[in-house]
Amino acid sequence: MNKYIILFFVMSIAVFAQPQQNDINIEVTRRVSVELLGPNADPFMQPLTQTLNATANSRFFRTAEIPDTGFYFRVGVGSMIGFVRDDQKTYTPFAPVISQDQFFQRIVNDKDLVKINLLNPTQTQIVDTTGLVVVIMKYLFGKGLNDPASGFSFPDSAATVYGNRDEKFVIGKQYLVDQVSGGDQLLGTVYNALTPELKQSIMTTINGLPSYLTLARGANVNTVVAGVPQVEIGSFMGTELLLRYIPPIKYDTVVGKFSFWGIGIKHSVDQYWKNAPVNLAAQFVYQGSSIENSVGATNSQLSANTTIMGANIQASTEWKGFTFYSAFAYEEIKINTDFTFYLPKELQRQLGLLPLDSDEPRPPMYPGDQRPQYTNAVFKDNAVKFTMGISKTFGSLGICLDYNISKFNIVTLGLDVGF
Repeated sequence: MNKYIILFFVMSIAVFAQPQQNDINIEVTRRVSVELLGPNADPFMQPLTQTLNATANSRFFRTAEIPDTGFYFRVGVGSMIGFVRDDQKTYTPFAPVISQDQFFQRIVNDKDLVKINLLNPTQTQIVDTTGLVVVIMKYLFGKGLNDPASGFSFPDSAATVYGNRDEKFVIGKQYLVDQVSGGDQLLGTVYNALTPELKQSIMTTINGLPSYLTLARGANVNTVVAGVPQVEIGSFMGTELLLRYIPPIKYDTVVGKFSFWGIGIKHSVDQYWKNAPVNLAAQFVYQGSSIENSVGATNSQLSANTTIMGANIQASTEWKGFTFYSAFAYEEIKINTDFTFYLPKELQRQLGLLPLDSDEPRPPMYPGDQRPQYTNAVFKDNAVKFTMGISKTFGSLGICLDYNISKFNIVTLGLDVGF
């Protein structure tokens, strides 16, 4: 039965294929690029998600004590620094492939691709020609990567957002030609039944595909540095308010337009414990940020909205004029991104959308990629953190230094003025 199914849908593809093969090549490349981007977006971005979670959920306090002397407020700034580990610079990427069983399941069950009529094969309908070609390509990609002589190659590791490596998914186009023309029994059976014109059309489509697809290179980051201003206001019934805010500003070419806010509540616990040996407090902080930026030579557009939550239990004690403090915390982050992107310029050159030598000035016959693609991705992370630090006050001036141990270890320095 599988043989007949393949016969029906491949014959239909050949009959209804668009005459402009370059258009098919471009659309297939677009979709395969998305298939390559999708499953690799999370591991590529995961180190950034972890570092944002660690840095944003820090520098909340320098003591667990909440004075009960009435109204006060402190204006301060916190800075954070962390060093990116080697294991945060690479990940194991996923190739855009499917198995033979997945291939048949897509063909039989996915009515958005093809509607097969076993009783009357001439009534078989191709719903998404390009999508069907992509499914075939992913099936052959999988076969090729399992055949050392295929000319296919896929990296064992690739750069994360913090890495710095050029990696490619190399496509063995001659292997695709060989498989379609007989190497794969089912596809070869269909191919051999076609007219010379249709055979040539299929070969033109395969040969027009790019020779490789690139994986993201990364930004080559070794150190993460951040800073945030904040105000602490107290106290009412042993409760203190924390406020953070950065208005929308153009940060740099990497971050783009950035804004940040946060609000937190800290409550004294030791006020319920007579003669407590140390100061104790519990704190909850909710924060958010937004980023808008143009990325890369194609000016792809990135929009990201982040929500961050942290809850901690603090303890502190004074000794010889210094305050020693520590805390256990639970932290969560969620980044919702919308990405509008174009094919990389090197792919545009392979597909004939740009001239091979230069695109400035651009001749009229090389329009470039005029059809942006859209994708949405949500990145999440959670962590537990242990903080230990020391602080000292000099009149109304306070200074503190602490070390934070979690998925991404950081050192923070704080300076504040009290009123």
